[in-house]
Amino acid sequence: MLWLNRVPILLYHRIVNLPLDEREGIRVGLRNFRRQMNLLAWQGFKAVPLNALLDKDLPKKPVVITFDDGYQDNYLYAFPVLKEYKFCATIFLVSGHIGGTNQWDSQQKEPVRLLSQDEIREMADYGISFGAHTVTHPHLPQLTDDRAFYEITQSKREIEEVVGKEVVSFCYPYGEVSLRVKEMVAEAGFRCACACDTESCDPYKLPRRQIFSKTSLFGFWRKIQRWYPEYTRLRKLWKR
Repeated sequence: MLWLNRVPILLYHRIVNLPLDEREGIRVGLRNFRRQMNLLAWQGFKAVPLNALLDKDLPKKPVVITFDDGYQDNYLYAFPVLKEYKFCATIFLVSGHIGGTNQWDSQQKEPVRLLSQDEIREMADYGISFGAHTVTHPHLPQLTDDRAFYEITQSKREIEEVVGKEVVSFCYPYGEVSLRVKEMVAEAGFRCACACDTESCDPYKLPRRQIFSKTSLFGFWRKIQRWYPEYTRLRKLWKR
């Protein structure tokens, strides 16, 4: 599994059709998203579902495109672009808020709509994969074991009921994971899980490369290179 952190796993949240500046953080503009997908295609990357990384039969240049939380704009704006380039993606859903809003995000001025069941099913029929992101988006390491295990297992069951397929991928809210939480995810039947650690080769702590509103096209190109983990490690050393 030592090669796992060499495959670029891209982390998106929202894709919006609005002018943005660098303060917008996790929202990526539609124009930039389209340019990024075009660059992936031009560079010869083939998008695969997250759990495909555990299989041996991978394309020559695999990339995993992930979205956290399951915002409706993933359907409205990202989905048409993904179809245009024949890319798949993995979207992590907060099962207790499907069809509702992101009530866990206190920084949002207004609640943001999340994917409906019909939108999820349409995307799943195309080939988009869905993973679990808990029931309510809590800080898992801060919960009791019983509550944390409920959040993990119940989200799996609820999403499987919507998509009609087994859910094998998990994502830790806020990127927070402890040894016990990781063990629970494995016990619940997930095959892999995402964090934000650029050094990990653990299938239950897969590293991702987050794309921000401020990420330039050159910065995006850098993040999809196999050597990106070494680059980030060296940058940290230089800053000491």
